[in-house]
Amino acid sequence: MKKIIIFCLTICSILQGCTYMLDTTPYDQIATGNMWTSEELADKGVAGIYDVLYNRSLLVLNPEKSEVTGINKLGIESMGFCSGYYSGIALLTSTAPSAGYAYISREWQFGYEGIHRCNDAIANLHKAGLSEEKLERLMCESKFMRAFFYYRLNMFFQGVPIYLEPINSSEATRGKSSADDVWKVCLDDLTACIQSPHLGNNTLKENYGRPSKGAAYALRGMVYMWKKEYDSAIKDFEEVKKCGYDLWEGKYIDFFKYENEKDKEMILPLQYDEASGYCDNIQLMVGSRDHYDCWTELIPSADFVDYYRNADGSEFKWSAYLTGWDDLTPAQREVFFLRNNLTSNQSAYNDAKSRIGAEVMNKYYLTSGNEARIKKAYESRDPRLQQTIITPYSSTNCYSPYWNSGEPMQNKVLRWPYLDRGGNNGDMWHNQRNAGYYIYKKYNETEKGRYIERLRCHCDYPLIRFTDVWLLYAEALNEKDRLDEAIIAVNKIRKRAGMGDLEKGGTGYNSVSGKEDMRERIRYERRVELCLESINYFDEIRWGTYKETKFQGDYSGLKAWWGNIVGSKWYWKDYMTVWPIPLVETQRNPNLKPTEGWTY
Repeated sequence: MKKIIIFCLTICSILQGCTYMLDTTPYDQIATGNMWTSEELADKGVAGIYDVLYNRSLLVLNPEKSEVTGINKLGIESMGFCSGYYSGIALLTSTAPSAGYAYISREWQFGYEGIHRCNDAIANLHKAGLSEEKLERLMCESKFMRAFFYYRLNMFFQGVPIYLEPINSSEATRGKSSADDVWKVCLDDLTACIQSPHLGNNTLKENYGRPSKGAAYALRGMVYMWKKEYDSAIKDFEEVKKCGYDLWEGKYIDFFKYENEKDKEMILPLQYDEASGYCDNIQLMVGSRDHYDCWTELIPSADFVDYYRNADGSEFKWSAYLTGWDDLTPAQREVFFLRNNLTSNQSAYNDAKSRIGAEVMNKYYLTSGNEARIKKAYESRDPRLQQTIITPYSSTNCYSPYWNSGEPMQNKVLRWPYLDRGGNNGDMWHNQRNAGYYIYKKYNETEKGRYIERLRCHCDYPLIRFTDVWLLYAEALNEKDRLDEAIIAVNKIRKRAGMGDLEKGGTGYNSVSGKEDMRERIRYERRVELCLESINYFDEIRWGTYKETKFQGDYSGLKAWWGNIVGSKWYWKDYMTVWPIPLVETQRNPNLKPTEGWTY
């Protein structure tokens, strides 16, 4: 059997600063009944389940690479409406997507590695001589995680082979089960967790980072949402709150700070701790060069930024702020985003004029007022916009040991075109400088001395948090025609964000006309609240809105602030919402048939 090094996990209270060897095997050969012979080995075996979630290849930027390990948060985030991956994702950018992409087989492998480790634990934990209470708790954790892995696989593939016992690679020959059968596996495992008297209601004070009864209710409710069994989902989501979880009560963006990560909002975290070296590369992927020399690969999409409503609840329209907007092409609209004080004796001015056109440049460019004019379009919006995203001409406190080591943090301003990194109030140095791109601020709070290096984002990452659950609860209420209750639920989120209350009837911007209108209001809250949490892609698939949001119809792409596609393009295919059985799996297992529409 292959030996895999498992580093100490802060997610496991049993592991304290040690490195050890876990006797296990690849995802298609998990059968290790000989290792479950003591309490210590049982603890390590269950810790090995959680280890599957962690990315070991911090220097691999491209989420499509086979070397990327762990749960592919950033890759899946880039698939959704809210974000885009600068270099492009082949599954989106190809006009003939292939079932042979490493991106697809990697998700399959990730899911089954976790499942087989769970199966191994469930089959063998009884051999370790554990107390009844601990045995049942670890069994529940293993069943919860098995449900979690099957849940994720089913969202992608809408049916996969089901294995509920340890197997060798030669036994992995089952065909694809239906999506309903896979959902049943999830429901059965989660129900077992809920019914166990030995699984705590929450883990806010004990066993933090492990599954709890509240987490099981949350995940079971999420399964019911996919099944459109809204009454059952409502009941489960109500139980989550009874288990002790609730909404973060502070400013929206402050929840994502290190000091607040163990709040009652956090139902199931993926834990990071930079001091132990067990960290993530989120900061590396979303910051600028002025944020510890980060690389800006994952970028908020311009369409998503334009989607943020005005502070009064009205829909945002550029034409309300910029006279002439509707008369110009997307490329010409760059004129509104140019920095102040560009003159004809500068190459930056002449380059812009050649792109935009002399007539447009002469008519719309304001030498001394261009920046102030565009800033107004961002400052009057939903407060979560500038808490989450660095917008043009906003000032952000930055620190990088590469250019101001030993010096105070400096303000940087996101300008276009980028001319001078300079010192305090210099241009924010975006890693991609062929156009103006937005930058995520969420999970990228730079503080001198807080981070050791750019690879290490030590804030816990929520796999499940209460805001997600609460908005699903509102969605289920609305689908069951309980509009008044849905409005009350959503208003709790909006109040925290500093947005006005929704109200039934009326004529104002926050008035809700009925079920269809409320459905869109809830979707708005989920997109804005949960961006950069690898949730939106699955939402768009579940809602059936992926084509209209991500692709704007047939195709779209990574856009500059002003709306023209300057980066990778992505193309819609009718079959792409259900991922194919990976090519390599059809070659290994003759009972797995190629998925219609995909290139094999």
